[in-house]
Amino acid sequence: MPLLRSFFSRFTLATVVTLGATACAFDTAETTPPSDDESAATTIPTIKVLVTVDWEGDDLADANLRAMESLRADYPSVRLTQFLNAAYFTKPSADASSVAHEVRRAVRANDELGLHIHGWKRLFETSGVAFRTKPTFWGGSVAAADCAVDCGHDVAISAYSASELSKVIAFSVATLDAHGFGHATSFRAGGWLAGPTVRDALTTQGFRFDHSSVASTYLADELAGLPLLSMVRDLWPTTTRSAQPYKLGALTEVPDNAALADYVTSSEMLGVVDAAITAAKSTNTVRVVSIGFHQETAADYLPRIRGALDGIAKRVAARKVRIIWARSSDVALP
Repeated sequence: MPLLRSFFSRFTLATVVTLGATACAFDTAETTPPSDDESAATTIPTIKVLVTVDWEGDDLADANLRAMESLRADYPSVRLTQFLNAAYFTKPSADASSVAHEVRRAVRANDELGLHIHGWKRLFETSGVAFRTKPTFWGGSVAAADCAVDCGHDVAISAYSASELSKVIAFSVATLDAHGFGHATSFRAGGWLAGPTVRDALTTQGFRFDHSSVASTYLADELAGLPLLSMVRDLWPTTTRSAQPYKLGALTEVPDNAALADYVTSSEMLGVVDAAITAAKSTNTVRVVSIGFHQETAADYLPRIRGALDGIAKRVAARKVRIIWARSSDVALP
């Protein structure tokens, strides 16, 4: 689907060297608490890192799932926050048991299972909501010719009413729960567009966390001149690369402060980590960093996540930072 792919194509891939020995130290050291006679709690800053996955609802290609399986094998201690999508179950001729099996290939017992929604036509209609063809991320509206199989990935869900979105969220949660993926309480909107109606619907449906705010500076090159960039800027004008969780109505908003690997290189992710380390030292507080990727482009962009994880491992080994692989509940606010 060309429009879907263009959404995930900012950078060419850089070569990433896997630091095998460091990664081994990292898998044991990042969760080791300091001893009683050690002042590590005050001299070594602590960073809570969320590693997130957006499941777009487009396809479950074997190459991407194999890339995720390989990541899980190589970094077994790294927990993922998986924003799953019920749209896979609503595709024409989708076999529910096969879909669930394929998703489980990339899910581990210690992962957080959240929810991700894009404006897919079949998902919304199956939820009992009339499909809207616009506004799209790119401008204009969805063409009927694009909907032979499914369409609407690029339709901003923030254009729907809270009552409509409540139906889609309720259907999505029930579908995922029925196939063994639990009842999500964390969410990320497609295109990061969790506007007021989205947040109202999330609150109505019992969600506690939204992960949709993002610094638009990450998107400025790829999306220059496109409506999505303006939508993100208007919705999250104060979100920066140093943004930390905050209350947004009844929700805890968890900024996607290192964005996703389709848009951000390993070195840029590590820049956010290093800034968090500096801030944690100067303020004597625990800081939060969120990095991530898309399932649909994992085969292309997981080298960037590996580069970031290896860089974090080196910092852990050098005792520059303690890392907690976090879930949403680990960064909750009162």
